[in-house]
Amino acid sequence: MAFIPVEGDICELPGVGGYKFTASGLIYKGQAVTYTGDNTVGVPNNNNARLLGVADVTVAAGNPICIYGPGNIVYCKLSGAQSAGTRVGIISEGYIANSADYSSQAVVVQGTTATGDGKILILG
Repeated sequence: MAFIPVEGDICELPGVGGYKFTASGLIYKGQAVTYTGDNTVGVPNNNNARLLGVADVTVAAGNPICIYGPGNIVYCKLSGAQSAGTRVGIISEGYIANSADYSSQAVVVQGTTATGDGKILILG
């Protein structure tokens, strides 16, 4: 499934603000990211990554990127049906989903009945 960027502002209630990193690859606005190296972030290619935050803009590799991290409520792409209150984490392609392996990284604030735009509180 190809990632479709989130439209409009992604950060609804800024907690601690955005963080500046360098993109290690193409990152779309609204995609969840993880660390990929020193001061770099990227989209994971598996389901075992640690959620760092959600991208505020679309950028190509090597460019600076602002991400919203722990303490922020952000719009992002949820994979499959997700209910409000569900604990979730990052999966491949920068989607957010629930699973026992990564269920304590964020909480769904606004869910979806199918893959699409939702809202999460990033826990850290």
